[in-house]
Amino acid sequence: GVMAMPRLMQVMGKKIQLVRVNHATSFAQRFRGLMGVSPKEFDYALVFHLAEEGKLSASIHMMFMRMPLDVVFLDAEKKVVDAVEHLPAWTLNYTPTHAAKYIVELPIGSISKYNITRGKLFSWNK
Repeated sequence: GVMAMPRLMQVMGKKIQLVRVNHATSFAQRFRGLMGVSPKEFDYALVFHLAEEGKLSASIHMMFMRMPLDVVFLDAEKKVVDAVEHLPAWTLNYTPTHAAKYIVELPIGSISKYNITRGKLFSWNK
């Protein structure tokens, strides 16, 4: 039979561990992000590592995106400070409600499926 995809994340109480995860750490990687990625290919979490924790520095746009996304904003402790479901493609700007150090872009439906709410803690291995 077909191998089942590993889960996107593992939830234990208030803790959420990303299992299938990629990272955008350099400016070029952050700039490229998910531009041009098709919904069928996007079955992982993409974590953007920002140079500093901030509100404006964590604002994002959805230009050139081929799909809407669920987006989660984390502070320096990787705690959820804002979570947005179904951010439409071509959204010009979204600024989180609180300063963030990490931005996690997720396949649509992830926030409700994994019950991601403010105050929960994220972690990842690599």
